Amino acid sequence: MKPIVEVFDMETEELIQTVEVPSVYMDQLAVLMGWTTPEDFCFVYELLPQQIKTIEEWTHTTFHGDNRIIQIVCLE
Repeated sequence: MKPIVEVFDMETEELIQTVEVPSVYMDQLAVLMGWTTPEDFCFVYELLPQQIKTIEEWTHTTFHGDNRIIQIVCLE
């Protein structure tokens, strides 16, 4: 399971950035997202500001949240 952050332009909905969350953070990611069952990993979630900040720290990336849709999805 690979958690991927997807950043879209809010106006065009064009995908402008993808960042993989390192697998070492899977347990912490589950806590951060409130995921408690395996099915929770199967959906797309919009990220809240604090979740974005934490994931930016883990990935050493800045997602630039203004005019962006920032989501996380887990791919197989």
